[in-house]
Amino acid sequence: MSIREGLRYGSLRAKWRVVDALIAVKERLPIDFEEVTNRLGYALILPGILLVSFLAVGMALLAWYSVLTYDTIQIIVYEYTLGNWEQLAGTDAFLTVFLRTILYSAAVTVGCVTLAIPYAYLVVRTDRTLFRYLLLFGLFVPFFTGVIIRAYGWLIILGENGLLNWVLGALSLPTVSFLGTPVAVLVALLQYLLPFAVLMLTPAIASIDPDLERAAKNCGATQWQTFRHVVLPLARPGITAATIVSFTICMANYSIPDLLGGGTLSFVANFIYDQVFGTLNYPFAAVLSLVLVAVASSFVLVVFKVYGTGTLGTEVDEA
Repeated sequence: MSIREGLRYGSLRAKWRVVDALIAVKERLPIDFEEVTNRLGYALILPGILLVSFLAVGMALLAWYSVLTYDTIQIIVYEYTLGNWEQLAGTDAFLTVFLRTILYSAAVTVGCVTLAIPYAYLVVRTDRTLFRYLLLFGLFVPFFTGVIIRAYGWLIILGENGLLNWVLGALSLPTVSFLGTPVAVLVALLQYLLPFAVLMLTPAIASIDPDLERAAKNCGATQWQTFRHVVLPLARPGITAATIVSFTICMANYSIPDLLGGGTLSFVANFIYDQVFGTLNYPFAAVLSLVLVAVASSFVLVVFKVYGTGTLGTEVDEA
């Protein structure tokens, strides 16, 4: 036995002696470690339970405010009424904003998931470490800058005197103005939500055994056929999670439509803000908030029912 092997063997024996000593101490202590572990688990989930409780209290307060009477002088009169809900049905401006929010959120979600699938696939499957780092760098550096900063960045790029028009002018091409148009809002939302979608899809694709793809190729499948019939079906949990996260976050977005929409492409969140800080109509703002939560929750429940919880939950197979 060489000196190196002897030192390694001696170190291993010392480690096992320490482990045996700890086991002996554990057996002699009058403590039920399994019970301690269970209680520690309950303690760790307590903050999450408290957070959910606070959200439930907030929803209850919104429901209460939604049936109070609004007065332009007293702001809130503590008399119950259904007039706020009747006002919702008769407000054409809200219906327009609501439909815009749904359509834009759906379009952005489709675009995010479509771009995130190949992006996440490249991050997981590429053999080039530098290329993987570049993909992650380009994706997550903007992710950590905050949505307000990114919205201002798009203002600098797409403004009348922005970078895009400067490049077009240098090429002697006619300038354009995208601010206040659907293009600016959709592109900014897409860039904002893409990292969320990639985060949901990456673990799902990483869990796919590469041998399945090799087997499909050995059977004569092309790269596209392998991707379509092997990768996409197995990545469905990640696709489901990416769809839910992208749609719900987009529906509740405020800053991007406000900064890039030019005041004409508001979302429901902008409409709620105007009711709270513009007209001080808190009861009607509560109604709008409940509608927004109800629509987003209904979308999530429908997706869960049809496609399962994806990577957002654990599927339990029935025996």
